[in-house]
Formats: sequence, structure tokens, C-alpha cells
Amino acid sequence: MNITRGVFISFSHLLKNVYLFKNMTESQLDSIGDISISKSYEAGDDVFLQSDSASAIYIISHGSIRIHQKNTTDENIEIVILGVGSHFGEMAFLDKEVRSASATAMEPTDLVEISYEALLEVLKKDLAISTTFYKEISHFLVNRLRVTTLDLSYARERNLSHF
Repeated sequence: MNITRGVFISFSHLLKNVYLFKNMTESQLDSIGDISISKSYEAGDDVFLQSDSASAIYIISHGSIRIHQKNTTDENIEIVILGVGSHFGEMAFLDKEVRSASATAMEPTDLVEISYEALLEVLKKDLAISTTFYKEISHFLVNRLRVTTLDLSYARERNLSHF
């Protein structure tokens, strides 16, 4: 893994296209950029593992990440493949729990890492950034819950039809 600190040239452009930051001003995006770290991973590298303590949100600037989870029989279940512009790792920012799944690079992948601690400091200092961020993360999680509810309804419907 390779780590680079600081803002890179296209950071504001990347953040503008990320759901959590899309409604922020250039100045607000710069505040987020100032606390970011760029990291590179090779195919197969783990960004984090299920049950790890959580400390950052990640944004994919190049490559792809596989989110997967081990079930009770230790079988690996793929949850989703994420690509450029996707973010992950935001749940633990809100609930302070351990990672609910693992994240693994599927190919050479560049990520932007935003530490929870640094993000919390920015949110405390700037009410406008805080309001926008919490509004967007709420919408994102509500949309994710709606999809999960549909998936569960479909799965239950299929299971009941076998009886």
C-alpha cells in the first residue's frame, strides 16, 4: 500500500461527484480535501476486515473494491462491487461499531481516506458542512435500506413459494 498526504489536483472534482459531498461548495470541498490521505492498493489487498475497529471513510478514485462478509459457517458472501466515485466505511462513523464487512481491492486501486477524527473536527467547526454531510449520509442510508427491504421481500417471497 502506498500513502500520499494532501490534496491532489482533481480532488474537488472527485468529491463533487461523490454522493456525500455533491452539494458542498468549493470551499467546503477544500476543507474536506485538507484532511484527506490518498492510498493505493494492489489486487487482493484488504483495506479492512470484518470486525476491525473503524477509523475512516473511503472514496474510490481509481479501481474497484469488493465488499464481502463471512457468515456463521465462515462462508464468504459478496455484498457489492464498488467502482470509481463510490464511498464506503461510513456506517461506523455514525454508530462507532466495528466493521460489518471486509473491503478488498479487486485490481490496482486508489482510495481517498478521510479519518473519522479529522472529519468530526471539520463538522464541529463548520455548521454548513455538517448540515450538508449529515443530510446526504441520511439520504444515502435511507436509500440503501429501501434496496435492502426490497431484496429481503423478494428473497422471502421466493422462499415461501417453495413450500
